[in-house]
Amino acid sequence: MQATLAVLCPFTPRLSPHVDVVQRWSLHWATRHGLLDRPGARAAFARARFANLMARTYPDAGVGDLQLATAWLISVFALDDRLERAGDPAATRRLVDEVLALLVEDPSEPPKGHLRALGEVWRRTGPRVSPAWRERFAGHVRDYLEATVWEAGNRAANRPPPVAEYRTMRFRTAAIDMFFDLIEPMHGVELPAAVFADHDFAAMRRSAGMITAIFNDLVSWPKEEAAGDHHNIVLALRHERGLPVEAAVRVAVAEHDTLVGDFVAARERFAAGALAADPAVTAVAGDFVHWVRGNVDWSMESGRYTPSDDTPAGHPSGGAIAIPAQRRPVD
Repeated sequence: MQATLAVLCPFTPRLSPHVDVVQRWSLHWATRHGLLDRPGARAAFARARFANLMARTYPDAGVGDLQLATAWLISVFALDDRLERAGDPAATRRLVDEVLALLVEDPSEPPKGHLRALGEVWRRTGPRVSPAWRERFAGHVRDYLEATVWEAGNRAANRPPPVAEYRTMRFRTAAIDMFFDLIEPMHGVELPAAVFADHDFAAMRRSAGMITAIFNDLVSWPKEEAAGDHHNIVLALRHERGLPVEAAVRVAVAEHDTLVGDFVAARERFAAGALAADPAVTAVAGDFVHWVRGNVDWSMESGRYTPSDDTPAGHPSGGAIAIPAQRRPVD
C-alpha cells in the first residue's frame, strides 16, 4: 500500500535558533543519566531529534529553558518506554507509584537509577514556579501515569479499547497537558486559574492537545500495529468499525482536520476577547499554535516512529501512509 493523505495544518513553522546547541547538550545529558546504555540507543536517540520538537514548540525560549524542556521530553519518553516494557499491570503500577512519590516528596538524596533523570528535571523546575503550578503539573503527570496503567491492563487482556474510551484516554496518554504547563516557565510567566476557566482558552488548549495526539497516531500506527499494540486511533477505528486500514486512516485524518477547525475557531474567538490584551496569556496561547504545527514538522523529520526493520514484507505496516507536513498554510 502506498498512499498519500494530507492533513490540515494552516500555521507557519517556527524553529528556535538554539536547536543545534540544545541537541548536542541533550546527547551528553541523556548519556550522563544512563538513558543510552541499551544496544542501539544512541543511534535511536540521534534519529529521534528530541531537541527539534522542543525548538519547534517553544521557539522563543532561551537556551537554558529549551534544555530543561528537552530534558523533560527525554525523561518522559524514557519513562514511557520503560512503562511499555514493564509488561503486566502490577509492574506498571509499581513504577507509576515510584514516580508519583517522586513528585510529592522532597528526598534529601537524589533518586537513583531510572528515576534519576526525572528527579533532576523536577528539582530544576521547582524554583521557577509556584506551589500552585507544581500542584497542577503534578496532577497532569498523574493523569498521564494512571492512563499508562489503563494501557497495561488492556495489553494484558489483549483488549482493543472502544473508540470513545480511547479518545478520552488518549489526551492523557499523550502527556500533552504537562508540556502545555511547561509553556509558562518557558516564557517566565504563570497564569491565574481564571484564565484556564475561560471557555475559549480552554477550548484552544483541549483541541490543540487532541490534534497533537491524533497526528501522533497517524504517523505511529504502523509501528504500533507491528508491535501488536491496540492503542492508536487508526487501529481502534479499524477494529470497532471493521474498516480496511486505509479507510481507518482517512477517518482519523477527517477527525484531525475537524479538530484543527475547532482550534482555529476557538483561537479567533479568543483573539476577539479581553484576555487577548494580556501579553502573558497571548504568549502561552501562541505556543499552542507552535505545538500543533511543530509536532507535525518534528514527526516528519524524526525517526521515532519508524517501523522496525524486521516488519514482514507485505505486512500492512510495511507501506506506511505518508502524511505531508501541511495543507493550506494560511497563517
